[in-house]
Amino acid sequence: MPPMRTLLRVLVVGAFAAGCASSRVPPAPPSIAPAAPQLFDFRADLWPNLHQLLFHEALLPREGFAGPKSLAHRSFAPMDALSPDEGAAWRAAVGYYGAHFTTHSMFTDEFMAATRGLTAAGSAPALPPDAGVAAEWRALLGPAGAVYRARFWPAHDATDRAYAEAMRPLVAAHGAWLASRLAAVYQTAWPTEPVLVEVTPVVAPFGAATLGEPPFVGVHAPLITISSNDPGYAGDSGLEMLFHEASHLLVDKVEGALDASAKRQGRTLPRGLWHFVIFYTAGHVTQERLGPSYLPYAERQEHHIFDGDAAALLPLLQRTWQPYLDGRTTLDAAIDAIVAGL
Repeated sequence: MPPMRTLLRVLVVGAFAAGCASSRVPPAPPSIAPAAPQLFDFRADLWPNLHQLLFHEALLPREGFAGPKSLAHRSFAPMDALSPDEGAAWRAAVGYYGAHFTTHSMFTDEFMAATRGLTAAGSAPALPPDAGVAAEWRALLGPAGAVYRARFWPAHDATDRAYAEAMRPLVAAHGAWLASRLAAVYQTAWPTEPVLVEVTPVVAPFGAATLGEPPFVGVHAPLITISSNDPGYAGDSGLEMLFHEASHLLVDKVEGALDASAKRQGRTLPRGLWHFVIFYTAGHVTQERLGPSYLPYAERQEHHIFDGDAAALLPLLQRTWQPYLDGRTTLDAAIDAIVAGL
């Protein structure tokens, strides 16, 4: 996922303070923000799977930034498996997504409302009338849903459920520690209810996305959508990236502090600096838990996170943010040091 607010920070989330900004954070998480007994509610449902799949398939022919980065050259709905009538219905739905959405516009109110509405629809036999999609869109999703249910859904459902089963023991072993540690770092309370994680075969463009904002209920409830096929979201790496996504719900206090410090110091922040902080934090907190041999996702060369103009940010965060993670400085001092070092 790229470090930019418009693509990954779906909604600005408010912070529930779990401690004052000047308090130090020790390596072991304090009990200031107990996590919910069940941190995540993993699900695999037909309509959100169809939604993400159609978007991915619509992006496949596009080159460059407009196309998907996660599983960019792989179709998960081969047309040769379809009859002529099925193919016509499927192409019409893919065409709608191609005409209306790109990776630049996917976080519009229209797309986000559909993401929530189709997730709420679950695997209902027919698309409910309150699924959050316009009439023209709905008219195409119905026939495409029938094709999907008959041709692609059984295999995708099996893959999604296998992914969830593989992640559950990792969350059971490490999740409470990671949730408490991240809540302490961001000085923001973890949601009190389990965070819904909808597992789908693909999530364009980068493999996962998060919606949600305080008070974390109703239309504001957290929703993580995550790919069951992207290898970066599997195993120990998947554990990190699941908590990376959840960190989007916790980071608002740090993001606001970065903006305030930049204003005080008369500096301009790199776009998405808060997201590099999330990448670094999730990676190194996971490394704390799993051991020094674990290499954080963003620091693996193949993921190209700290590349190009962002290359200088990794050593900067090592100098200025790591001391805060180690409990050797305060949040305010770490934020000011990051901004001063730009």
